[in-house]
Amino acid sequence: MRQTTIRKATAVTAALIAMSAALAGCSSSNNQAADTTATGGAATSAAGGADAPVTITIGTFNNFGYDAPTATLQGADLYNKYMQLHPNVTIKATVAALSDDARSAFNTALGTGSGAYDIQAVDVDWMPSMMDNADKLVDLSNVITDASTRWQPWKTKIATTADGKLIGAGTDIGPEAICYRADLFEKAGLPTDRTEVAKLLTGGWDQYFKIGDQFMAANTGAYWFDSNAATFQGMINQVEKSYVDPATGNVIATTNEQIKTLYDQLTTAGATQSAGLGEWSDDWTAGFKNDSFATMLCPAWIINNIKNAAGTDFKGWDIADVFPGGGGNWGGSYLVIPKQSKNIEAAEALVDWLTQADQQVAVFTAASNYPSNVQAQKDPGVTGKTEPFLNNAPVGQIFANRAAAVTVVPYKGSSFFDIQTAMGNALNRVDVDKSMSAADSWNQWISDVNALG
Repeated sequence: MRQTTIRKATAVTAALIAMSAALAGCSSSNNQAADTTATGGAATSAAGGADAPVTITIGTFNNFGYDAPTATLQGADLYNKYMQLHPNVTIKATVAALSDDARSAFNTALGTGSGAYDIQAVDVDWMPSMMDNADKLVDLSNVITDASTRWQPWKTKIATTADGKLIGAGTDIGPEAICYRADLFEKAGLPTDRTEVAKLLTGGWDQYFKIGDQFMAANTGAYWFDSNAATFQGMINQVEKSYVDPATGNVIATTNEQIKTLYDQLTTAGATQSAGLGEWSDDWTAGFKNDSFATMLCPAWIINNIKNAAGTDFKGWDIADVFPGGGGNWGGSYLVIPKQSKNIEAAEALVDWLTQADQQVAVFTAASNYPSNVQAQKDPGVTGKTEPFLNNAPVGQIFANRAAAVTVVPYKGSSFFDIQTAMGNALNRVDVDKSMSAADSWNQWISDVNALG
């Protein structure tokens, strides 16, 4: 996903970098060079010594849950904990406003050979393009020796090259449920209990849109879902071969009839059911408490967006253990280390620690990012978690069920991110900008995809 939510930058011990927090994330689209007294090695300076001061820079987006909590930020305070365990280490973390910004800056740094952070967070949708740069990234397999069992197998596979190099360490995953406004459901005469809502929405996307028609007929003043583009994220992540043929590597996006079918199904329903609120926009943010829409696709990490937008005292949001089509994963990330880092061994140690079970449990407990670590998924701190904001929903169990429901892991290929970005733009032209008809915007999308080469 283009995960974008609240984050702040942290640097403790020698310095503190305070970055502005906002729902769309802290603003910073430019990577910076490592600020360190070390020339390489885990806490090793030019003069040698395992306890020499070292500064590790890390670039992220979204709320990875590593920061100390604030009034508007849910975090597990892991950076500070790590520095307490390693007094010679200073962590400087910076956050890009959007996943797109982080990707652009990191690609530039890889291309020029300088300017990258010691550690970079990489979204799952642009992880495939990192395979094209595997020679510029550190192989973590000698440090993380339990990679085959640490994370969900599909999570590890995406970050493993054909010759067995592990270029990314898994952070979270994004199993999807449906979040809904119980008060608006009641107003529309629909069931409000999450078990009954799950039964109501069980089925394919046709069932989801059918209930959407019923909701719209009740004239509550709200729409059924937030936007076409947001909803399409869930649909496309259930397609095993969507934009790129895994056998040939050729782009099949514009000729894949399954994509056209989903596009037509969504834009037809969206003509009456979509609130037309572009994700991460001010209007979208306000919509969480303005009775703008009744349902939305709900990967684990997005709960923080809803809470922060609506306010933790807002009553009405709930979550159902169901997803159209069975199951799907939207989002989740990796931590990678560019070879240009001056602190590779120190960065390796931090990446290893951040992706171990105890830390992923702490992140889910604090920030709702569902762990990819298999051991963490079984921890009582994860399975037993409830969410007061969502009417005390047992989110730990719900997302465990949703993770188990993921049966399709789509092949994305290195061009997926750019093609999906173009698709998001196409869908926004239909229901957000209303600048094109669905048919015209589809044709424009074909032209945009062809222009990518």
